[in-house]
Amino acid sequence: MITINAIEGSINVALTDEELATRKAAWAGPRETLYGAGALWKYAQLVGATYKGAVTHPGASAELGQGGVTLVPPTGFCIDKRSLRASFALIARCDTLGGTGASGAPLAVITATTVMATGAPGPDDLGNGQETVLSRTDTDALSLIQVRGTPPSPDMADVFWRGAGQIGEQVLGLAIYEGAQGGQLGRLAPELLVQTMERTLDQSAIKQAARQDNSATTPAKPSGNGFLAGLFE
Repeated sequence: MITINAIEGSINVALTDEELATRKAAWAGPRETLYGAGALWKYAQLVGATYKGAVTHPGASAELGQGGVTLVPPTGFCIDKRSLRASFALIARCDTLGGTGASGAPLAVITATTVMATGAPGPDDLGNGQETVLSRTDTDALSLIQVRGTPPSPDMADVFWRGAGQIGEQVLGLAIYEGAQGGQLGRLAPELLVQTMERTLDQSAIKQAARQDNSATTPAKPSGNGFLAGLFE
């Protein structure tokens, strides 16, 4: 018998430690479920985090780089489908895009861009020569720099983070910006970029293994200027 206590937030199963150990030793691991088409595949494109109820929303993922990169936003963020291009997407806190599930997420905007890889990117590849580099760091998945420079919009602070990492034959470039008042993101900024990269790496690997037919998916609709409007409000 399994007992679930919603008040205490606990789940208990009426089995002895010996029985649990026996079952664990006999478990062969999760079964492979690389769905490439059909209702389960469509659900996988829209479903959110399990701990938030696995509800569906339109900003769970998007494909860039001719399908070579499946972009997945960090917790509390959604992809703005209006911004989608073949190699570009904008990510913002879900509630600023009319969605839900943004509890605890900072108010910020992330941009994602893909280009064909010509070699593994490093911190020296991230600057544009007109910015002041404030700090540099590397993770297994991402090279990161913090810079002071000119942001894409006057609504954004002039200190922001930029990162890049390779996914297959594509390089994914990420940048995160906060509102012009600044000072709120702190160390959350690089952590959000790393989370985005790690999730995108995992999902891209699954998609490439499945090699699904995307002909049934809805193409991104072009948007006019101004898709940044309201994302810092």
